[in-house]
Order: sequence, then C-alpha cells, then structure tokens
Amino acid sequence: MAVALCAAGLPFTGARAADPAGTEPVVPEVPTLNSLRGMTPPDPSGTEGGRKVDLMSDYVTNRVAAVLLGKALFWDMAIGSDGATACASCHYHAGVDHRVTNQINPGQANTNANVASIFNKPFMAGDIPGDVPSYATRSGGKGGPNYTLLKGDFPTHVLANPLDRNSAIVYSSDDVIGSQGVFDANFVKPHQSRYDKCTQQPDGIFQVGGINVRRGTGRNAPSVINAAFNVRNFWDGRANNVFNGFSPFGNRDPDAGIFVTNDRSGVAVKVRLALRDASAASQAVGPPGSTVEMSCGGRTFADIGRRILDTMMLKGQKISPTDSVLGPVSSARRPTYRELIKNAFQPRLWNATQQVALGGEPYSQMEANFPLFFGLAIQMYEATLISDQAPLDAYLQGDHSAMNAQQVQGMELFLGKGKCIACHGGAELTNAGSRLLFQPRERIERMVMADGLTTLYDNGFYNTGVRPTSEDLALGGSDAWGNPLSFTRQYNTLLQGGNIPDPLDVDVCTFEVPLSAAVPCDPSLKPSIGFRDAVDGAFKTPTLRNIALTGPYFHNGSRSTLQQVMEFYNRGGDRRGEDASNTSGFDPPAVNQHNSSNLDPDMTALNLTSDEVDALVKFMEISLTDPRVAWERAPFDHPSLMLPQGQKGDENAVAQKAGSRQALDATFQLNAVGAEGRSAQQGPLQPFNNDL
Repeated sequence: MAVALCAAGLPFTGARAADPAGTEPVVPEVPTLNSLRGMTPPDPSGTEGGRKVDLMSDYVTNRVAAVLLGKALFWDMAIGSDGATACASCHYHAGVDHRVTNQINPGQANTNANVASIFNKPFMAGDIPGDVPSYATRSGGKGGPNYTLLKGDFPTHVLANPLDRNSAIVYSSDDVIGSQGVFDANFVKPHQSRYDKCTQQPDGIFQVGGINVRRGTGRNAPSVINAAFNVRNFWDGRANNVFNGFSPFGNRDPDAGIFVTNDRSGVAVKVRLALRDASAASQAVGPPGSTVEMSCGGRTFADIGRRILDTMMLKGQKISPTDSVLGPVSSARRPTYRELIKNAFQPRLWNATQQVALGGEPYSQMEANFPLFFGLAIQMYEATLISDQAPLDAYLQGDHSAMNAQQVQGMELFLGKGKCIACHGGAELTNAGSRLLFQPRERIERMVMADGLTTLYDNGFYNTGVRPTSEDLALGGSDAWGNPLSFTRQYNTLLQGGNIPDPLDVDVCTFEVPLSAAVPCDPSLKPSIGFRDAVDGAFKTPTLRNIALTGPYFHNGSRSTLQQVMEFYNRGGDRRGEDASNTSGFDPPAVNQHNSSNLDPDMTALNLTSDEVDALVKFMEISLTDPRVAWERAPFDHPSLMLPQGQKGDENAVAQKAGSRQALDATFQLNAVGAEGRSAQQGPLQPFNNDL
C-alpha cells in the first residue's frame, strides 16, 4: 500500500493533446494499468430464502425498462420529502456536487462531542505571517451555515511553509465541505400528496439567526460514475456488497427482507434476500431515508412508495427528446412509477392482492418492496455510467498519439516516484474496485507500518492523514448493531470464535507481508489471536477517472485544486512529528492492539520537482478525463433539475419563508441535456475551482 494521489483542478478542453516535439513518445511498460474498455460490472446474484437467484432470471423482466426506471428515480426531485431533492442533487456534475453555498458541515463525525457542532471561521486576509502570496486572498467570511465558498477558503489546512508539514500551522479547520440536503423536520402519517407533510423542528446547528437552513452532509459526495465497480460504497464502506432489498447494510440488518408471492393465493410472504455484487443498490437506498440528505425524520421507504407510485415520472422536469434512456417517454403523457415497475420487474414482486404488515402498518406489496425496486433499478442505471473512453484507455490499447510526452511522463511518475498506483490500481484506478470482486481473498491485506510492526487492513481503504483520525473514524466505525464496518476487525472477531455478518474468505498465504518468513505457508492456517489493525480513519480510495471534474477533493472536500492536493502529498501529508510517531492517530494509543497511528507508511515526502508535479497534473487532468463525461454525452446525459443553492441571503441573515421557521431557497436550473451532449456554446463541464 502506498500514497493515494487523487485530484485535479484545471479545465478540460475536450481536445486531444499533441506531442509538442512532434515525436513519438517513449512507451513505458505499464503492467499495473489497464484500459477499462469492454469491462462491465457483474449482475448481482445470490440467495433468496435459501435458494439461488440472479438478477435477470428472478427479478428483472426487461433490462431496458429497469434502466429507464433507475434513471428516472435517480433524477426525480419528488423522491425527497420536500419535492425538491433528488439523488442527482448531490451527483449532477460528472457524478458529484459542485454547489458552493451552504455546503459546510461543522465536522459532526468528530469523536469529541464538544467540538462536533462548532463551525470554524475562515481566517482574515493578512493573518498569515511573512510573505505567502498564494494564501494572501483568504476570505474574511464567518463560514458556517449559508456561507458561500471562495477560492481563498481552500485548502482548509494552511502551513507557513507548504513544503514542510512540520512548519507552523497558520489555519486549520475540521469543517467539512459536504452537500446541502433537507431542512430538519419530522414526517407526519398518513399523507399522500405530491410532497410529504412534515412538522418543522428548530435546528440548533444549521440555522442563521434562528431561521433554519438546509442541513449539510458530514462528508463530500463521491462520484457515482464507475461506482458500480466498487465492492463497497460510501467513504466508510457501509453500503454493503450484499443487497438485502431493504437497507444499505446487507446481512447485518436483522429486519431486512422482501415480499414475494409464490402461489395464486394473492398472499405475499417475507423472505431474506442476499444479492452479492450489489453495493450500488445498497448505497442507493441510503440517502432517501436520511434526515440530512433527503427525508423528514421517521419516513420509511414504503412511505416513499405510497406517495410516489401513482405519480408521473419526473413531473415538472424537462426531458430532452434525444435523451439516451428517457427519450421514448419524454412526451406529455409520461408513465407513472407503478407502470414502470410493472414493465421492469417480475409480477411475483408486486401482484399480491392482500396487504402486508411492515412496522405494524399495512402496505401494498409494491409499496413494501419499493426499496428493492429503487435499489436494483438505480444499480442497473449506474452500471451504464461507465467512463471508459479517456485518452489513457486509447493509449493502453495501442494509440500512442492519445497522450503527449508530458502526459506519458506523468503516467511514469504515477507508476513510480509518485506512488499513486499502489492505491489507485487497475482499470478503475481504485483498489476498492472490481479487482476485489474477482479476488475476494485480497479484501484483507497485511503491511509493515512506519514503526516497523505489521498490521492488517482492508484493501482499498487507507488512512493518508488528511485529518486526525479522531475527527472521523470512517471504516473504523460500527453499524447500528455494533458490528465493525471493516473486514479486518470482523476477521479478528472470527479468529477469536465470534460470529460476523459479512462472508469472508481469507487466505493468509496471499498476504503481501507473510505471517512468518521462516514457516512455509499453510492456506488452512487459522491464527488463534487477533492481529493489530489499521482501519481507524481509513477511507475508501476514490477512482481517479474524470478527477479534473470531481472536486473538491478528499472525504472532507478540503482541497479545491490539483495543485493543493499535490502540495499535500509532496510534503508527506499534514500529520505532525516524525514518520513513526505522528498526530494522525489517537493520543494516547488506543487499546486492543490498535496503534495510535494508522497512517499509510508511505506517507513520506515525495520530493517531486515542479515539472514533475505539472506532468502528474496533466496526466490526471487530461489523460483520465472521458470527453463524454465532460460534454455530458450519452450515457451521461440527463433531464432538467432545479437545485437549491443555499438560502436567499448570506451567512449573516436569510429571508424567511412565510409561516415557517425555514429560510427561502435560492435555486438554479440545470437544463436537460440529450444524447448529443452539451452545445459548443455551453462548453464542457469545468473543475470545481472554476465555480468559486
């Protein structure tokens, strides 16, 4: 495992770069990079009530209809309790969120409850001692709710000497650049209008002058493009590889199940579902019920289904007649979601004539199974969002004119001195991808830490010390039932005779660092003691594909440009102290063999020159960007979307909605784009820093 470089910040022009010298670039051997062309995410398969099942034989009757349903659900603003929040609201720009107002969270994941709700103020221009012109335009705003981000607000950790990680800290904030979601409110049953009826709650955190603004997420939104390849989703991996048809947690959720009819009685019975390779479905069913992202408190997925099933798809939103998926239903008479579900899924999942009990309340079978339809349809839609036409793909398939000499140099640095490839390997450019689907024994790995001792970790999840571990445990956290999110800690539980929810197949002979060089490896070896682990503060490695367009960067959105990210890695990160003793972990050391620092041992100074940094920038910016993504061409086209961009006013005062404790939304319109993509007048999508 090694350093994970991940960001970009320059505009993509859409033009193929030419070799300025007019010569054929040297072609290095690139055994650890692969073209993504021809790769597709596997269809989910698994068990239902103990019998073997797979997606197309047992659930979906028409793939085209299911993808259409998934795209409609993903982009429909009516899914949110307020009728104004879609899944796409946080993933509309190359799969991520580029809004700049009311996007700050105070760092609510902090293990210290006393600081978890405190916003930090961006420091004033002139606060920096000495001559540091690159930071001299730092804003003097108060930050916090409804604040509009400025270029000067990044990075959120500033050193007196950007090349020396142990130099004086000028400014440092644990605030997170996330995504605005919904207002704080509680769901009221029964209610069957287009919008949910919710009672407003006073919000002590996300408010300006006592007037509520939209709440913000505690982590930055990762891209949904190529996410269907991930073994697990969300930054902390809680979107399980196994989809249970009900919630994000796979086998962990004891109440999960789906309702099926097996005879002509019209009675649906509840059965357990476990579909492997379906983490995108597990992820999809999380946000609609989140009281931060999309929902009033207490609203169930069956409640969403009850309201939405007889609603016309994407009502009030425009669809281009050339939309690559939705074009055939773009006319005035659009189908309802009930019709779309019947077109896409087997009757045994929706044809019951009697209601079922769910949480002590009667629902129709279709309402009760709405999370199943929602998750699988969105997984199938996201499985079409594969960006495999970047210049790198052409280059790796033999078109050596696809990258110029500088970009080839950047690729060589990516593979060597920059150490990027160890975490961003494979065709997807992330170790959290399909490599682990096809080689499940590699989901747990072993490495030597900076202190010379060995540890186990979850492959594809690394602690690079972006912030102190105490501010966000990430993979080191637990689910609602007390199970560790990490495979490594579950493996330790298994070794000590305990039960675990996730299926694990660990072969100690595959470890990069063997258990003992003196003892021949025995695949059946089952150590009787637990291993030291490195999972606290570890986050899923994001893909670097289209990285020029997917800022701000890191799980906390703390960098707005590639240069800032390269600055971070080139100095060896932001932890303090020596390599073997630093401030990224807990102090004093945590118990149960958990090291005080889980920092990646390769987080040391890279000593890249300015020319080498520029080469890496150009490689990631241009060579990894699929022009179809930049120009929103099929399959990356989309319907229109009205997006809240904070509330009317600023961080000091907001306009109040009449008869409400809520502030009025400031909105902007995302126009519908057809299969042909954005016009030349519109130009391609731009990096986040350009929006500031």
